[in-house]
Formats: sequence, structure tokens, C-alpha cells
Amino acid sequence: MTQVTPVSTKMPSDQRKAQIIRAATELFAASGYAGTSLRDVADKCGMTKAALYYHYPDKESLLRSVVETRMNRLNDLMDAALAAVPADDPIARARAFLMACARHIDNDRAGWVVSSRIFWSIEAISDRTEMISLRDRFEGMLKTEVVEAMDRGLFVREDPGMVTRLLLSWLNYIPRWHRPDGKMSVEEVADEFFRLSLNGLKVERDA
Repeated sequence: MTQVTPVSTKMPSDQRKAQIIRAATELFAASGYAGTSLRDVADKCGMTKAALYYHYPDKESLLRSVVETRMNRLNDLMDAALAAVPADDPIARARAFLMACARHIDNDRAGWVVSSRIFWSIEAISDRTEMISLRDRFEGMLKTEVVEAMDRGLFVREDPGMVTRLLLSWLNYIPRWHRPDGKMSVEEVADEFFRLSLNGLKVERDA
């Protein structure tokens, strides 16, 4: 008689952790960090709370993993977007950065909300050094292009940090009002906002 080897239905650890991170990202985006429990995450993954504890012993470690996974992926995307644009064209590079962000919003709205809004929940985490570093690297890539544009006389001389935050602020706000089935895509909206940012709104009058 031929012996049949049972087929394991247990999900590999790396796949299970990826599933947990996806579920937590969606729940944090919808309900916030404080409004999401580990039981909520376990239920969404179809697993017991005890099984979730095997991978993440507390909500703090889960939030850390969500933020770090998200920010590492985002930074990799920004590196690729900037690599495709000549180093001597800071305005084109700033636009490429923002358009890559817009495409990422389209592909992963929940993840973007976690990064831009829920990110500040890391105040609940004791060791935030790595997460702050990842965020600073992301913002620093855009700030570098803003500074370069100012140095080349392409942007007016203003506080580079404030200009960078201005550009990221309208970008972060898009998922709160934009409808995926609207008349403009996220990328088209971002491109229009960038155009308005470059042109400004004040009409200059001759003296």
C-alpha cells in the first residue's frame, strides 16, 4: 500500500508576516493605531490571537514592522524614479519624485495613509530611531532637489524645509478626498498641484 504524505496547509512564516502587515496596514489606515487591536488583525488574517503573538508579541512591534516595511519600499521606489532623470535637472527630478509618489498612492492608498497620517502613532513606540531615519531619508530626497533648484536660480530662495513640507502636504492630502473613479487620476492631480506650486497664484504688477 502506497503511503500518502500529508500536505501541510500551514502558511510559510514570511508569507504569514506579509499577510499580517497588509491586514494591519489596512486596519491602521481605517481605524487608527489606537482604534485597532491585535484581535482585529488576527481576525482579518483568519488566525488566532495566540498565532499572531508568535510573529508580533505586541501592537508596538507590529506598528514598527508596518512603518519600516512601508518606508523601505517607498524609498526604493523614489530611488528608482530619481535614477531615471538627469542629475542636472532638479525641477524634473522633483516632479519625478512627486509623480512616483502619486502612482504609489494609486496602488496602495491604505499604505500611504499609514505613512502620512498614522506615522505619528510611533510616538507610542519607545525606540523610533530607525523609523525617523527612514522618514527623513524620504523627505531628504525631495529637499535635495529643492535646494539644487534654488542654487541654480530656478526656484526663489525660500526655506527649503518649508518648501519641501509644502509639496508633501498637498500630496499627503490627496487620498483624503480623491476618488479612484474621478475625472482625474492621482498622477494628474499631483501634476496640476505641482504646476500651481511652481507658478504661484499672486499676479505680479508692474511698479
